[in-house]
Amino acid sequence: MFSNLNQPKPSGSSLFGNLGGATSSAPQSQPAQTGGSLFGGLNSSQSQQSSNLFSGLGGASKPQESSGLFGGSAASQPQQSSANPFGGLGASQPQQPSGASLFGQTEQNQTPQLTQQQQQQQNVQQPQAPALSSQPAYFDSLLERGRKRTNAKSNGNQFGELPSLQLGLGDIARRVREMGGNDSPEQQGKAIDSKAHYLLAASGISPGAALRDLNAFKAQATGTSTTQPAAAFDTDIESYVANLHAQSTLDLIADGLERARRDFDVFLEENVTMEWDAQRKRIYEHFGLVPKGSDNDNGENNSYGASIPGARGSFGRSRRGRAQELNGSKTGNPSRGSAFGTSGMQKSVIGAPGPVDSGNATLFVDVAEKAGSSGSNLQDDRFTRDKQAKLAQKVQLLNEARLQERVFPILQEFANVEAQAGGETTGQIINAYKALIEIVKENPNADSPSQPDAIKERQFADDYLDELPNSAKAIVIRKRTIDGSRHFLEKQFYQLLESTIARNPREANLGGVPTTINKIRAYVRLRALRKDLVQENTDLQMLGDDYCWALIFYMLRSGLVKEAAQYVTSNATPFKSIDRNFVTYITTYANDPDRRLTRPLQDRINAEYQQRSRIAPEHSIDPFRMACYKVIGRCELSKRSLDGIGQGVEDWIWLQFDLAREVNRVEEVAGEVFGLDEVRGVIREIGQRHFSKDAEGAGGYGTYFFLQILGGMFEQAIAYLYPYSYVAAVHFAIALDFYGLLRVSDFTVSESELLTYNTKQLPQINFGRMIGYYTRDFRAANVEAAVDYLTLICLNSDLPGQGGKSQSSLCHEALRELVLETREFAKLLGDIRSDGQRIKGAIEQRLKLISLADQEEFLRTVTIQAAAVADDNGRTTDAVLLYHLAEEYDNVIVIINRALSEAIAVEIGQEQLRLQPLKPRDQQPVQSSQQQQDTSSLGLTSVDSPAILAKNMIGLYNANALYYRKIRQINRDACGVLLRMSEVKERVEAEKWAEALDIIDTLSILPLHANSAVPLIRSAAQAFNTLPPVVARNVGNLLMWTITCCGRQRDVLRNATYEDRTRKEMADTLLMTTKDLMVFAGLIRYKLPPKVFEVLARAGQDVGVY
Repeated sequence: MFSNLNQPKPSGSSLFGNLGGATSSAPQSQPAQTGGSLFGGLNSSQSQQSSNLFSGLGGASKPQESSGLFGGSAASQPQQSSANPFGGLGASQPQQPSGASLFGQTEQNQTPQLTQQQQQQQNVQQPQAPALSSQPAYFDSLLERGRKRTNAKSNGNQFGELPSLQLGLGDIARRVREMGGNDSPEQQGKAIDSKAHYLLAASGISPGAALRDLNAFKAQATGTSTTQPAAAFDTDIESYVANLHAQSTLDLIADGLERARRDFDVFLEENVTMEWDAQRKRIYEHFGLVPKGSDNDNGENNSYGASIPGARGSFGRSRRGRAQELNGSKTGNPSRGSAFGTSGMQKSVIGAPGPVDSGNATLFVDVAEKAGSSGSNLQDDRFTRDKQAKLAQKVQLLNEARLQERVFPILQEFANVEAQAGGETTGQIINAYKALIEIVKENPNADSPSQPDAIKERQFADDYLDELPNSAKAIVIRKRTIDGSRHFLEKQFYQLLESTIARNPREANLGGVPTTINKIRAYVRLRALRKDLVQENTDLQMLGDDYCWALIFYMLRSGLVKEAAQYVTSNATPFKSIDRNFVTYITTYANDPDRRLTRPLQDRINAEYQQRSRIAPEHSIDPFRMACYKVIGRCELSKRSLDGIGQGVEDWIWLQFDLAREVNRVEEVAGEVFGLDEVRGVIREIGQRHFSKDAEGAGGYGTYFFLQILGGMFEQAIAYLYPYSYVAAVHFAIALDFYGLLRVSDFTVSESELLTYNTKQLPQINFGRMIGYYTRDFRAANVEAAVDYLTLICLNSDLPGQGGKSQSSLCHEALRELVLETREFAKLLGDIRSDGQRIKGAIEQRLKLISLADQEEFLRTVTIQAAAVADDNGRTTDAVLLYHLAEEYDNVIVIINRALSEAIAVEIGQEQLRLQPLKPRDQQPVQSSQQQQDTSSLGLTSVDSPAILAKNMIGLYNANALYYRKIRQINRDACGVLLRMSEVKERVEAEKWAEALDIIDTLSILPLHANSAVPLIRSAAQAFNTLPPVVARNVGNLLMWTITCCGRQRDVLRNATYEDRTRKEMADTLLMTTKDLMVFAGLIRYKLPPKVFEVLARAGQDVGVY
């Protein structure tokens, strides 16, 4: 291999491919040849890539073809490399380094000054080569070392602190033989692998960089590896066993502490973690840093990192407790998925529970701002509770009527409750209910929906929810609103008129037959005597003894249009002398269904009104005559008030509705367009001027709420009333939604606002959350009433498209949260009778009202999730009932076994474990015997003993093969063993030793009949591993009880009054049994709790084993 070491070869055929780069000049016409290094070089036209073994520690060289250890690129230049093994290590040539060394140190491009530096070194290894320098080898060695040190510092070599690698000729020869030899198959494989390096290099992958990283890992691993001294082996067996037992105990304690820490962390994560991201988002929205509703559903590009929906819920959050370990559930993970599982919303639907008047107004952001500035005072707690209780009864009757498909006059019933409750603004709220009754034409005497005058559920939903303003449906609902409001104001005035006459009968001097016209005459007469009919110095025109124009006006004001026309027609001749056209005007006005005049008559009455109002002198025209012209002919709509006539707020509002008409605006004259939208604009202006939070003397919220109801501004009215009286606002919304006169919002769009607007700027109310938040006042005390209210959310399930489905899912989510929060499982989900039959709960009784596609799946899913929560919280009776209702009978036995095992584990003499009885389903004290027999439950409401509960359920399941087949055999057997162990404990407590031993013998767990036969004892010890965990955990207690019974029974036999052979044999047998049990305990010593074996040892000593 080294035979021609000193001979010049073309293109550096040495192993390291001209390490130093010293070459002799070659003729320019001779092309460079590819080197024969281990990995070869790539023929690419580029500068020299140095592949020196020490990464450029040698001298610089001019551009040349290098074929170093890792196959650097070869420059395509006409030159010839030296064949020296060191490759001209000390040659002085210009250097342009760009290659990687063996240790992966890539040389950086140097400045032109550094590249022009020339360094001298004597090549002592090549005597045949001409000397390039005249300096001695000693100084060359010193110079070379200094240069290496300088390069190591400047290149930042990570191995700079390590000693330099010194290789002699023997080492180099051995390295060459190892790396370049082809004798062994391993070396042949390395030669074959060189092709892979060519392929990787051609693909842009540097094998040198990969090797560098591997060497770095190897160096770090080598530097940090330490060897642990082997532990000394203890030859003392007893000490070894003692140390092993102590170490096992410490490991168990450490494992228990770690498990407790882990469980505590999980508990904190699931129960105490606060939604910081959501709180940060609300703060940002409050200060306007981000727009509201800008949360990205996917969680991307979110500066405040909003929490992902569904990650956690207030009531339906996922719980990793022991209930999820039950194997009987067929629903997988019930806490995730649809509306039946974990809530897909970030906020709770029904809100956190709270006392009465605990601040429902602050649960909505927009309402909280109004409530904070208005300073409204809520009613007293007692009056609020009484009012809520009465309203809850009405809602219950409403749902009963819906189930029976009967008509229920909801507006009339709510108005009666408001009248009984009283309050500062009761009058305006009652008037608002009465106005709604006139708008919807509710008939309190109707009973069946088939009656022609009966108003059905959601009857006006299609017309009211039509978003096209000029559609026929929208015009119909606006006409109904105008007519209903006007009728109410007219009826209200007539009732006021009658009450005024009744309070002043002498001045009114009604006399005769009390007809409507006579009552109007008496009222006008009374007002005239009081001199408040008109202003002073105003002449009123009389016809006979009547103020004719005042009489006609107040008949119009009372809604007696037919009577007014009849009065004018009966006095046609005198009226023609006064006004020859008025008879035609009022007759046409009374006979038209829309109370409109024909176009010729309309133009004529407008002309007469304008002429009289402009030409006539002041106080010369009867003001009631001009008022009649304005009402009948809708004259001068730009001025909608009556001059010269005293009028209140109701009179002025009546005039607005009396002048309003809903017609086709395309065909109507521009000056005569005045409809419901214009009336609403007037009401808004009044609210901004007199009832806003910044208005002076703002108050009387009931008045503005009443005006909004009259104007059909139902959503705005509910939102305005909510901060002042949320109880009244909620029930107004229920009544409006029942008839389809309320536009509700999607809960996913408006979670924190009560009043929002859709894309067409139509108002909408967050009805579902408003109902859910309202139940927080009483759902803990009256859970069935809460179910009745939450059921009403599904009134909107008939909405088209996705809106109806979202409202149904909101209702289902609210009911699920109610079940999990209140834990009134017997009332909500049902109960079981003594014969195993199911008693329907409150939710199941109202399944028809909550729009369920799969009723059984909903109940089963909600029941299983509630059972899991109850089991996690330690409510055994609740979990047993719920899993039984969900037909998860195997889970029932698993829970019973766990509770029974925990009860058996309690030591004798301590307070026994008691279960929390189920809340009673029906709290009515008086029931007939037949009714009590039909509704009696299995007794879960009074059971507090795990053993009694287990006996009841096992007895029920054993009597029915349908139940029995769904329970696994291992769980049934474990329950039977635990019941007998419970009986053993009772016998031991009663000191009935013989009976306890007989029951223990039937268990076949302990070797009571081994007779000192070690194989039998060992067989019993091996069978210990096959016992269920709930049984195995109590074997230690069973051993102690058995040894105690043997000892006490042996003392009884020995202390008998007379001795015989049989007693002595029985005593000896008991002593032998006790010794066998001690041997058995020693075999399973490490499978028992730590203190059990010590107690067994003392017990054995007490009974005479030792």
